[in-house]
Amino acid sequence: MTSGRGETETDAADGSARRRSRSVRFHDREWERIEAFAEARGLTGSEFVRYAALAAAEDRGEATARLAPLIETTFRATHILATKMRDDMLDAGRRAELDELVQAARALQDKLLHIGAG
Repeated sequence: MTSGRGETETDAADGSARRRSRSVRFHDREWERIEAFAEARGLTGSEFVRYAALAAAEDRGEATARLAPLIETTFRATHILATKMRDDMLDAGRRAELDELVQAARALQDKLLHIGAG
């Protein structure tokens, strides 16, 4: 198990184990994305990579298996509600308002995808 600083309990307890540098290569754009993501969370790029790698190395299968049905149910319910709201707006003659909402949603999606792509 790890402490909040990414150390194993044994390493944190006796301080005898020291971290050593490891070489991992990233393209400049990849590293820029990592650093931006990490900085937004108060971490350095190296800290984030270390924490992410350690989290990935732990067995997360059980949590993922438990969350998958919840995610699917949430997605389906959201789709049903959004479809009903769209139909209600069209039936009420609110096409212009609906078009504005769709345009705003697409613009936000483009912005988020652009941020994620670095």
